Amino acid sequence: MTKTRMKNAFCAAMALCLASTAFAQGHDKGELAQVAELEQQIHVTFHSAVSVHDPVNGDSPEVITQRIREVLSIWAQDGEITIVSTSAAAGNYIGNGDPDDPATCPPPSGDTSANGQQGTLCTLYKYVAGGLQAANKFVSLSPAYKTRFVPSRDDHGHWTSSVYFECHYFNVALNPATGLPFWTAVSHVDLDGEARKIDGRWLLTKASSSAVPVPVPVTAP
Repeated sequence: MTKTRMKNAFCAAMALCLASTAFAQGHDKGELAQVAELEQQIHVTFHSAVSVHDPVNGDSPEVITQRIREVLSIWAQDGEITIVSTSAAAGNYIGNGDPDDPATCPPPSGDTSANGQQGTLCTLYKYVAGGLQAANKFVSLSPAYKTRFVPSRDDHGHWTSSVYFECHYFNVALNPATGLPFWTAVSHVDLDGEARKIDGRWLLTKASSSAVPVPVPVTAP
């Protein structure tokens, strides 16, 4: 089996597992199918896009641009995210964008005010997101037990859903002393927001992201 087929099989199994859990917690069959789609179309695509594809040599500029396009593909055209932080990356990123178009993918403005705008979503992923910078060899892992999708139909019959998942980034560059990945923690953040099914596909519409602790499971009393 090729790596691609193995990846697709793993992703499908992961989506089914998430969907089955959601069903067990009270979702009906329609909601169950939507949870599986949310997992595959948003969660899996996001973590694949923000993780390095060649941890030995690093990704080429062409591959990084394709990864940026992949992560932008899970957002609506008017999507927006707020980075909640005290760093220079904080602020609002509004609208989608094209990594090859400076007009829709400008460098960060430096405006971290509550009502300001740093740039577009493309700005965030091209210039700010650590996992998509050429110098970094990061992978993003996500604890399944903390991932939540709650799909429902609005008054017009359209599917919407809350979305929550965490991204735990690790440096997998090779340690020259051992020849093995460092696997050192880089950052721990979440994505907490909303998605809408548009033209048959789930897309993020609005979200916030902030630092979270290491995800230690809570032991039942």
